[in-house]
Amino acid sequence: MKGTHLTLEDRKAIQHGLEEGLSKAQIARDLGKSPSTISKEVRRHRKFRLASSYNRGPRYFCANSGQFKECYGCKVECCHLKERGCKRRDRIGVCNKCPDNSKCFLDKYYYHAAKAHEEYLYTLSDSREGVNMSSARMITMAELIGPLLKKGQSVYQILRNHPELGISVKTLYTYIESGIFKDYGIDNFSLRRQVSMRKRKSLKPRKQPANYEGHKYEDYLRFKKENPTVPTTEMDTVYNAPEGPYIQTFIFENAPVMIGFLHKEKTCVSMASTLDILQERLGDDYRKLFSLLLTDRGSEFEKHDLFEINYETGEIRSDIFYCDPQMPSQKPHVENNHNYLRNIIPNGIRLDSLTQGELDMVFSHINSTPRASLNGKTPYEAFAFFYGEELLDKLHVKRIEKDQVTLMPYLLKNIE
Repeated sequence: MKGTHLTLEDRKAIQHGLEEGLSKAQIARDLGKSPSTISKEVRRHRKFRLASSYNRGPRYFCANSGQFKECYGCKVECCHLKERGCKRRDRIGVCNKCPDNSKCFLDKYYYHAAKAHEEYLYTLSDSREGVNMSSARMITMAELIGPLLKKGQSVYQILRNHPELGISVKTLYTYIESGIFKDYGIDNFSLRRQVSMRKRKSLKPRKQPANYEGHKYEDYLRFKKENPTVPTTEMDTVYNAPEGPYIQTFIFENAPVMIGFLHKEKTCVSMASTLDILQERLGDDYRKLFSLLLTDRGSEFEKHDLFEINYETGEIRSDIFYCDPQMPSQKPHVENNHNYLRNIIPNGIRLDSLTQGELDMVFSHINSTPRASLNGKTPYEAFAFFYGEELLDKLHVKRIEKDQVTLMPYLLKNIE
């Protein structure tokens, strides 16, 4: 009968049907239930088992080469590499009594009626208190997410890296905010703080206004229309005290990796010297990343000729354009990514002892954080796909293992 809870006998019938290779719709008809009920039951109570390291064949299919690949490097870095599917597993959702189990090299799911019913009874008891989760699963989940939240990882990042948790971002937020993990040291304060944009001070007139003719935002839009294939690199400055030090930041349009450089002075000469360093470090690759710059009208960027021309060689190395006054939304990528930086270096922290090596590591952690805008990929992976890891190495960006990513101030204390 529809609308009633599944019994142990119902679950045994579901297990038997799955083992016979029946579809969820067929099982639902036999039990007089809705197909969605069977689907939710299987998805909720099936058990995940990681593929065995023995007899493991090529698990990933390369859309470019049209063949299965064994290269682990490709699996990690190439967005065209898709995990090899299984028609039986993907159709019924589990691998119970699959004739190919012994030689299968894919991740597996199993449904067991007795264990599913036991979990159901735990869940039923807990749900009377408003929590749709068994006590055993709650403990397992808390042990996994607790250390990662303390590293400053977001709920999205944790669930993206650990699909075995099997819940949505909204559900996990609900669990945390309702306080069910409070006994395990996880509450609202464990969630990564949301960084709000500071209210911009009113624009003060310059004593000697800079000349932005030919470099205004309207000129930038015209340039982009005429040169649509030239990627934009956004540039900005971050600091915690008026006397410095200052962090000059860059983020790339095609692959949102962010890098930063420390400066003792907030001057055009100091900021432009970064481009001299990057030209020397990148060589011919410089134009791939820094041929088009977009920044605000801060006094440290106003002398556009220092950024556009390499005065040692006389060559034009970059084109630079400026946003309209008080319009940070015109360079949204660098502004939004400063939120990640502020999680590690919040306002009020003195930066006098910060080194360039430590700052490079800070950005490596930021660039190893999955983004929903990249379909769960990290900026590091996206950049490696477009430009290769060798260029990342030249930019001093390293890949951080997913569960080692830390977006909290104590990261700086742990960097050696």
